[in-house]
Amino acid sequence: MYKRAVGKTAEKSRQTLRKKVQAPAKRTGISASGVSSMLVSAQKSLNSQKPAVVKQTRTVIQTNSSWVNALQIDRNPAWVAPQAGGSYVWGRNDPNGPAAAVARRFLINRDIEEIDSATLFLAVDNYAIVFINGRAVTIDNPQSNSSFFNPGRSFDIVRFLRRGRNDIVIAAFNFPSNADRSASNPDGVYARIDVQFESNINRTRKTLQRKK
Repeated sequence: MYKRAVGKTAEKSRQTLRKKVQAPAKRTGISASGVSSMLVSAQKSLNSQKPAVVKQTRTVIQTNSSWVNALQIDRNPAWVAPQAGGSYVWGRNDPNGPAAAVARRFLINRDIEEIDSATLFLAVDNYAIVFINGRAVTIDNPQSNSSFFNPGRSFDIVRFLRRGRNDIVIAAFNFPSNADRSASNPDGVYARIDVQFESNINRTRKTLQRKK
């Protein structure tokens, strides 16, 4: 009797252990400290990245595999299409995770006063936090607003830019925040920075107007 009881108990323990091993780990969501860690890590990684250079009259910088920790992913049919040369991305360090942080460094070798316009277009499934040079462009509340990824949003970023080195860091999140990326609950982020400088003709006109 005693031996059989011990045997049943041992077998039950083995079955319980097997279930624990086979059961997938449950995500607990994204904490504030977790978000901060993601952003800091992405920012530090920029030091080893060759920056893009903004020097033409118009320069466009889009998310693709050249961004820190960026893994190019297929566009979900519900998402707005990126421009040629750009793509949706997610975190290379955790391709199927519920959150991703990507970053890009770019250099502006002209005076900021010469900028005619500078915008950030952002399409994200589901929401994001964006910093440029350490200043928040947007800090979204957790939500599943489809307008965030189609048609997306545009931000005026002139006031965030500076001559020389500029850094953009994006943390993107699925909804709910503990949901892994999957076919039934996709997530991805596409960003496009568009910087346009005044043409030589416009600058000449402004100079002449000031002299009058």
